[in-house]
Amino acid sequence: MIIVDSLGYGEYLSHKHLLPHLSSMETQGLFFRCLVYSHSTTPSIATILCGLKPEHHRITKTEEAYTSTLKCLPEVAHQHGFRVAVVMEKHGALSFHGRADTIKPVADRPDVVSFDEEVCRNAVSVIEDFDPNLLVAHFRSLDKLGFNPETVRHLGSTLDKLFRPTRKDTLVLVCGDHPPHSRTDERHVALIAFKT
Repeated sequence: MIIVDSLGYGEYLSHKHLLPHLSSMETQGLFFRCLVYSHSTTPSIATILCGLKPEHHRITKTEEAYTSTLKCLPEVAHQHGFRVAVVMEKHGALSFHGRADTIKPVADRPDVVSFDEEVCRNAVSVIEDFDPNLLVAHFRSLDKLGFNPETVRHLGSTLDKLFRPTRKDTLVLVCGDHPPHSRTDERHVALIAFKT
């Protein structure tokens, strides 16, 4: 499961020509327009992973994920014996301590492109060394840098590196967490599901 910060539905449609591998996977798989319940990252990711609206999961800040008693998808999978890995920003990743088998925290930094590259390297390492049943990885460059062609292309090449080591017939979900912050009129994100 790849969470792409700010992958709004309209933005994906407008820029998918800059993401040739992902858009080709979209045509081979399934493509959904999903309603969002928050324009903020933390409650949006909590909604994706718990399946509840923000008013029910009540996670508005990362700190609240540490004390929440709600079960999320990675935690339930882990409890049922599935190999679960989480790769994301350090503060968010560490909230999965005891709820996932492998956690790869990535230090936050001003250079969000290098952040995404480290997320990718750690996710590839987890795939190659741990072979998880569920991997959750969070990429942030679109949220911080916007939908300029260079950023979108770089995200596409980063995701391509992540797709390469996956086993044949692996289910991949690429999901936006919320639309870009500047698009208060947009209420949907893209969700792309495909098999490698």
